[in-house]
Amino acid sequence: MDYFKIKTVDDLSNLHDNAFNSSSKSTKTTFRQSLKRIEKIYNKPMNQIDLHFVEKPKEFIEMLEASSYSDNTKLATVASILKLLKLIDAPLMIYNEWLSYLKEKTNEKNDIEDLKLKKKLKVLVDYSSIRSIVENSSVKYESDNNSIPIDEFKNFLIVCLFTLQIPVRVSNYVNLKVVDDEDFIDDKSNYLLLKDNEYKLIFNKYRTSHILGSKEVNIINPTIQFLIDKWLTEYNKDSTNFLIQSVKNKRPMNGRQISNAFSQGMEKISGTELSIENLRAAYMKHIIDLDPDFQDKLDVAQIMGYSTTSIMDKHF
Repeated sequence: MDYFKIKTVDDLSNLHDNAFNSSSKSTKTTFRQSLKRIEKIYNKPMNQIDLHFVEKPKEFIEMLEASSYSDNTKLATVASILKLLKLIDAPLMIYNEWLSYLKEKTNEKNDIEDLKLKKKLKVLVDYSSIRSIVENSSVKYESDNNSIPIDEFKNFLIVCLFTLQIPVRVSNYVNLKVVDDEDFIDDKSNYLLLKDNEYKLIFNKYRTSHILGSKEVNIINPTIQFLIDKWLTEYNKDSTNFLIQSVKNKRPMNGRQISNAFSQGMEKISGTELSIENLRAAYMKHIIDLDPDFQDKLDVAQIMGYSTTSIMDKHF
């Protein structure tokens, strides 16, 4: 291990990148940033630290805990140190000490997140009430009134996409393309297929698509169907991007913009700001309360972007 004590951040980063050659660019960047973070904590270059933190985990952890870095950043730093320990073939006793700390902090973080979600659900309006609010507000947007500003109409359309059918992940709607024939569909993008009287969402790329494969969702809600037709005939006539940023900017909305649009739309019709995460949690509770059989629950979980039903059972 002494051989590595004189190595620089560049040296150790190159060692990591070569050892994990197939890792993503972000993974490699995270490792390098963690080493630079260690330099900042010690206020020394890596080759002058002599890997002191490796052999003194308790001492370094105290320094890390005292820093102003976020909990997630601290955990990422420790995870990178564990990778470094494997690369330099550190003694198993040292590795296990670091691993024990990471497990402890990860469990603490999960417990806190669980508690936050449980508290949130206690005060959260139930899904049925949310849906009723949306349905009662749809009359205005389903009318022949063409004076509704594009942002207001778009926000309500996004609200309906998440409340009047299964609320999939936000990322499923990013870069969603509109097509009118299966011939224009490949397995590299997500699509809204409008063919004859068929309205279908085809999700080829989403968070767990590498596990679950392509998913199709038929849009059967008449309100959503009407709003889609009105959106594409009056507001977004010329773009194949389904959710455009504006009339002048036809680029697709990103995830944050879609999330903000949902919250703004809910506040407009209910007076209360609600996030998509709040809604998805309320929807999961609604499904559990209905007590579906396993297959139904699995189908819903997968459409929502989860690889198993465990997320639905976790808090209830």
